[in-house]
Amino acid sequence: MGASGNVKGKSGEREVAALLRELIGLDVRRRVSQYSQDSDLVGVPGWSVEVKRHAQVDRADLRNFWAQAVRQARGAELPVLFVRRDRDSWRAVWPLAAVLGVPVGDWLDYSLTCESTPEAWAAVFREVDAARVLTPAGESRVLCGGTPAGNSAPTLSLFCGQS
Repeated sequence: MGASGNVKGKSGEREVAALLRELIGLDVRRRVSQYSQDSDLVGVPGWSVEVKRHAQVDRADLRNFWAQAVRQARGAELPVLFVRRDRDSWRAVWPLAAVLGVPVGDWLDYSLTCESTPEAWAAVFREVDAARVLTPAGESRVLCGGTPAGNSAPTLSLFCGQS
């Protein structure tokens, strides 16, 4: 990646951090010292956040970006990918398992993801955060249902099960 790509990437990470601070009310920040196996942002408990900002993004790019997000989550956190094409709005890609109450480990293939607005992902984050339980095997399992307390759910703009 060239110098302008690095600047665009850092700028995208700062944009998403600010957006998430607004949407979920937590101190989300860009990770200053990044290594190839680290998430791009810190401060989103239970989620490993990957941010991609590119001029053009096709379905093959999304698959590759998603694979990177899954690797970085290392099974300890739920992966979420925020992606934006030039002159477009941010989109969030996350595992459908987050809203189904099933073990996430079996549901990390790109074909089992949802693509949504950041606002819809934030509603999922609040629900997952409020309902997370630890199973006896130590596996994180998510139980979801209802509307986040004190919030009306935003209109969900989802594209699930892309192939």
